[in-house]
Amino acid sequence: MSPEEAEFNQIQQATNALQEKGRRDGSAAVADDIWRLMRHCMDKMFQGDLAFARLVFRTARISFGVHAELGQWFFASVSSMAFVSAVAVIDAENTANDVMFPEDALPDIQAMADMSVDVAHRAGVPLVGYLVAEGLIGRQMGDRTIARELVTFLSGEDTVRRVRALRRSVQAAAEQTLSLPTAVDTVAALRVQADMMLIQQLDQTLVELSGEGSLYSGARTVSAVLAAGRTARSVLYIAPGVEGGAAIRLEAPETGQELCRSIALPGLGLEEVQTHLTRLRASLASEPPLVKRRDRAVREAHAAVTDAVWKPVFEAWPDLLGGRVALVPLGQSALLPLYSAPVSGIPVCGLLDLTVVPSGNALMFAAAWPRSSRFNPLIVADPWYHDGVGGKPIPFTVPEARMIASVHGVRPVILRDHSTAAADPEGHDRLRGLTRPPGGPAGPPAGPAPQGLAQQMTSANLIHLAGHGSLDAHSPLESTILLGQPVPLSSLLGHDLQRGTTVVLSACHLAGIGTQLPGEQLGFPAALLAMGASSVVAALWAVPDSEHTIQMMAALHEELRAGRTPSAALGKAVAHAAADGFRPTLWGAFTHFGA
Repeated sequence: MSPEEAEFNQIQQATNALQEKGRRDGSAAVADDIWRLMRHCMDKMFQGDLAFARLVFRTARISFGVHAELGQWFFASVSSMAFVSAVAVIDAENTANDVMFPEDALPDIQAMADMSVDVAHRAGVPLVGYLVAEGLIGRQMGDRTIARELVTFLSGEDTVRRVRALRRSVQAAAEQTLSLPTAVDTVAALRVQADMMLIQQLDQTLVELSGEGSLYSGARTVSAVLAAGRTARSVLYIAPGVEGGAAIRLEAPETGQELCRSIALPGLGLEEVQTHLTRLRASLASEPPLVKRRDRAVREAHAAVTDAVWKPVFEAWPDLLGGRVALVPLGQSALLPLYSAPVSGIPVCGLLDLTVVPSGNALMFAAAWPRSSRFNPLIVADPWYHDGVGGKPIPFTVPEARMIASVHGVRPVILRDHSTAAADPEGHDRLRGLTRPPGGPAGPPAGPAPQGLAQQMTSANLIHLAGHGSLDAHSPLESTILLGQPVPLSSLLGHDLQRGTTVVLSACHLAGIGTQLPGEQLGFPAALLAMGASSVVAALWAVPDSEHTIQMMAALHEELRAGRTPSAALGKAVAHAAADGFRPTLWGAFTHFGA
């Protein structure tokens, strides 16, 4: 055994012993030792011994948890930076060897991404939260997009100019902080470390732009800053925490504003988020689907989101009202109705041009290609369910498709035109989601799926699909929309959409994400964005199949025809639906994802 291998094994054993001691004697008993061990492993890794990256990954994760529990935010934030550095090294090594990132490490990565924003805010260095979160989130869909598009997007003098300008700005801030007398372990020193990490990534991006390197590592975290400038949006990261959460605001350098700022969100604790989601799910999934109960649950969820997120955000940053904002919700907060929560009685998406994205990286790619000035629509509707799953037909999908097709002057694709159905019992909802298990009452035989649906989608730049939707929370890539037969998301992933495509999913649940790794936000929106869409409209929960649904979807397409961007068009349609007294279960469900 070589001396290096012997040291590696010795540190493994020491880490195991510290974990056991921490469980037995508490975090305070091991905080100093795990900190020193992590720093030693970092030194070895930065000296070129890349095998130690795995030890940095492990010791940094433990150090982060220990120091966060003790309220030692500086040490926790430094640990998060060490962790993301280790992930980058491991990822680069795996990529070079054509090996996937270990799946058993993904929960640790997600936990770090979710918690780093709140910890960085408490440490007083929001830039750390941004760098760590953006370096870790959206890896599965993001990697596919990066491999396809990064070289094309990050090219040209404009991008190089932006990167160089950002580097000069960050360098000046770091030099100003370095001129102050500081100790090694201080918040000022942490700010310098964060600035230097960003400078290194900017330098790497410039090398990659010159064609001398692998175009991946540097641009991963720089991309959100570039996207903020390209889209003229403020990027807002929303993150729950153990005792309240935090919001980090990222601005492009050309705005003249501070790059990163943060505020506390006292009402966005992890337990509070989980409680709100549990109540909302229970009420929306009730059988039979009672109208009043479902509407009340949505109103309560909206009120909770407004109090926990939008009130403190607008109190701290009132200039966001009327502006353009891209929201990056971390972890389970992505399942909250952030897009439609009312502020002073108006859905927030009607007060500003709002969009939701899985990451800053996703925003960059969604904005990379201009939308065509001419629509090539594909409008598809299927009012029936498959093999009895779903319980009831949803007849309003047919007139919805016909009305939307008439807006664009095209013919819709209508599958199994059963446009009438028995009336629902008074006070019950007819929903566009699969709510009954297989083996329920038999319905009409399943018809064929549209011939080559995926191929038809790739030739359109405006896609509207109306039918039953089903979220598989455990295997989100197997979530389906029923169009003649179940069309799973996984069957679409082998295709690329036209760049700049807008996709509207007029179905239940398809804005939902997997529950095992919510930080990855795996589901229809993230996958369609990775396939090349610029905008995706989808619903978080089961929406009513009704005349009002037709009217709201038609209003969305009228706004698109009038030249509004998809995010602004949906915001207007949602605000009008709320003002006209439509049910919150309808307008509150839909969210715009993308640029």
